Amino acid sequence: MMMKEKEFLGRDLFQRGKEIAATQEHLGQEYLCEDGKAQIDIFLSDKSELFNPLTVGQQRDLSPSVYQLIDEKMYTISLKDPVRLCFLGKIPDIQEQEAVKEMLQRHYMYLVHDKTEDLRINRLKTICLALFGTLLLAIYFAIEMTASRPVFVEVVSIAGCFSIWEAVDTWLLERKKLKVDYLCAVQAVLCEVVFTGNIDN
Repeated sequence: MMMKEKEFLGRDLFQRGKEIAATQEHLGQEYLCEDGKAQIDIFLSDKSELFNPLTVGQQRDLSPSVYQLIDEKMYTISLKDPVRLCFLGKIPDIQEQEAVKEMLQRHYMYLVHDKTEDLRINRLKTICLALFGTLLLAIYFAIEMTASRPVFVEVVSIAGCFSIWEAVDTWLLERKKLKVDYLCAVQAVLCEVVFTGNIDN
């Protein structure tokens, strides 16, 4: 009975996995336009929605909700597709449109820099863990036959194996997410920004 239940659960999980993959592909396709670009529409019912009211002067920036929307949509779009950000509704004048483009560039260039640094730290962390684990395992094999304290030897062995495992986990799992974040930020930096609608005076 247990075997049949496991087989059923396995088939069910496999089927759901296929459905999720198909759904993700469909979600990405719905953004594609005829020119091959993936378009993210940002509707502004009021120009005041565009800028963060707490920022002024040279520190003026876009509303956090604008960045949040872009980031959420970016993760849905394939990394191979060029992106276009299309602001709709009541849009700002030409001068502010250029300011918006500069703010987007600045924000995502900072993000690219941060993710590049995160990847560098991840690589350094992986190397250190791997070297430390290898050193501990080398010590373990060197003193295993002559050690008078078997408990200490086992602790060294466990610590070495744990360090190696953490290095693998850091490289394969943590780095994968950091790489996706980095590529999404690069994709955002390279995106086209257009404004379609009525200029709000």
